[in-house]
Amino acid sequence: MNTKSDFLILGAGIIGCASAYYLSREGASVTVLERGDTAFGTAGASGGLVNWITCAESQMELFMRSQDMLEHLQEELDADFELNYNSYNMQIISNEIEWKASEQLVKDFKLPGFEARLIDSEESHRLEPSVTDDMLGSIYVPRVHYLNPIKLALAYRRAAERHGAVFINDAGVTGLIRDGAAVTGARTAKGEHYAAVTVNCTGVWSDKVSAMAGVEAPIHPIRGEFVITEPTEHFCNTTISSAQYQTIVQHPELFSPNAIKYNLGFSVEQTTTGACIIHGTREMDSGLDKSVIPEVIELLVQTAVKFIPRLGKLKLMRAYAGVRPGTPDGDPYIGFCEGVPGFCECCGHGGEGIALSPATGEAMAELLLKGRTEHCDISRFSPNRLLGV
Repeated sequence: MNTKSDFLILGAGIIGCASAYYLSREGASVTVLERGDTAFGTAGASGGLVNWITCAESQMELFMRSQDMLEHLQEELDADFELNYNSYNMQIISNEIEWKASEQLVKDFKLPGFEARLIDSEESHRLEPSVTDDMLGSIYVPRVHYLNPIKLALAYRRAAERHGAVFINDAGVTGLIRDGAAVTGARTAKGEHYAAVTVNCTGVWSDKVSAMAGVEAPIHPIRGEFVITEPTEHFCNTTISSAQYQTIVQHPELFSPNAIKYNLGFSVEQTTTGACIIHGTREMDSGLDKSVIPEVIELLVQTAVKFIPRLGKLKLMRAYAGVRPGTPDGDPYIGFCEGVPGFCECCGHGGEGIALSPATGEAMAELLLKGRTEHCDISRFSPNRLLGV
């Protein structure tokens, strides 16, 4: 099967599907090649918390634009992706060292209308009665959102398909089609696919596709591990997390080697089915292996149960791991590549792909269709920054 379209998107994860939607919405013809199926990679193994306090300052404009777009995105996409808009996140503080680290975090992230604050144990329990008594308090983070990442990716895809986009599953890229220095498409085992512009949205595999174009865009995989419990009646009012991340960074001498290696914390999200998703590890430069490490799962569950004892009474139904596409400087690659006409990067969003997907997809459509972005300045994310261009 051969195709020809205006734009060829490689990868049907959350970023690829968002880009396909915003391009096809404007009338462009779009073909999307996916090595597995939609949300097969990072989006299929991610938490659903959209939290501004974890977003890098360099990405805050994209985040704020995405937040504005997210409010009405379910209606726009005609889909339910379980959006809980304008909720809060509570990050448990267990000792004085964490309290001081959390004070600094709150001070550093003072944004108009987005002020996090420290609350004591009594107020924490009023908000979340299920948390332990053995805590000093928590960081109260307002204006955060929760959604189902897989359902969001599928919502983008189905909306794009309604606008004429074509998605081809089980179509991993085996090579790029070249005309001199220019990229004019991609080859798969299923055929050749041509386009004026080929967009690399292949996530943790994107450095391999970049290399096919002669572009150096390193990806540093970040593995996270997850556990799902049996369904139970709802007892979590929102997403409950640990403030331990900041302390590990500032005082690694207080933690075990495994806690440091896996950046151990925890986050608990209770889904609409009543099942709880427990996650909160970040293993840097992990490689692409998505095997579960039993001792990490044990540490993760023990940490979560320590602060939410009720979790210890629930059966653990499944454990799995996922890999996120990090970059050397923590920022994504978005834009055309110097010296390679027809090839564009849109990858490397790390753990923020879900949160940044609306504004990223919109920016890609603006750049490719108008030659410039209108809502967000993406120049700092140029893949050419690695070359000093």
